[in-house]
Amino acid sequence: MLKQIFCTAIAALTLLSCSNQPDANTKEKSFDDVVMTRRSIRQYQDRAVNHDTLEIIMKHGINAPNGKGIQAYEVRVIENPELVNEMSEAVVKDSPEVAKRPGFKNIFVNAPCVVFVASYNDYDLSQVDCGLLGENIMLSAWSMGVGSCCLGSSVRMLKGSESAQPYLERLGFSEGYDLLYCIALGYPDEEPGQKPRNAEKVRYVE
Repeated sequence: MLKQIFCTAIAALTLLSCSNQPDANTKEKSFDDVVMTRRSIRQYQDRAVNHDTLEIIMKHGINAPNGKGIQAYEVRVIENPELVNEMSEAVVKDSPEVAKRPGFKNIFVNAPCVVFVASYNDYDLSQVDCGLLGENIMLSAWSMGVGSCCLGSSVRMLKGSESAQPYLERLGFSEGYDLLYCIALGYPDEEPGQKPRNAEKVRYVE
C-alpha cells in the first residue's frame, strides 16, 4: 500500500512538472528560419498559451534595444481567453458590424491571448521602443511555435467603444502612457503564404 502511494505521488509530481514547462510542440528553428517563416496569423486554435512560454516571450520582449535604457513602454498581458472574449463582446455591443467577419470569435483575430503595449508620452522616441519590443515578442513567440499578429485596428475599436472603457481601465497603464497597439498570440489554425517583399526598398549608399 505504501509503495502504491509513493508511486502515485511520483507520477503526480512528474505530471505537474511537465505541465509547467514551456511548449515543445515545434522543432528548434534557426534565426533565419524564425525570421523568414514568421507570418501574421489571423486564425487560432482554441487553446491557451502555456504561461511559462509567455514568460519567456515577455523576457525576450523587454530585452529589445531601447532608447536611453529607460524602456519607454508598459506591457499588459491577458492570457485568459474568457477575459479576452469579454473585452471583445464589449466592443461588439457598441459596434455589431465588427462581428460580421467570417469565422469571427473576437476582435483580436480570434486569438486566446493578447499583449497590450502602451507608449510613454513624455519621450518622443517611445514608439520606436514599442516597435522594437513588439518585434522581439513576435519572433520569440514564433521560435516556440506560437503565432502572432500585430493589431492597430483592435486598439482603435477599443478606444472608440464606450462599453469597453472599463476593460481599458482594467489594464492599469500608468499616467502618461497611452495604449498604442496590441499583439495577438496563440497557436496557428492556418498556414498563410509569404507575401512578396520589395528588395528595392533597401539601397546601399556609397
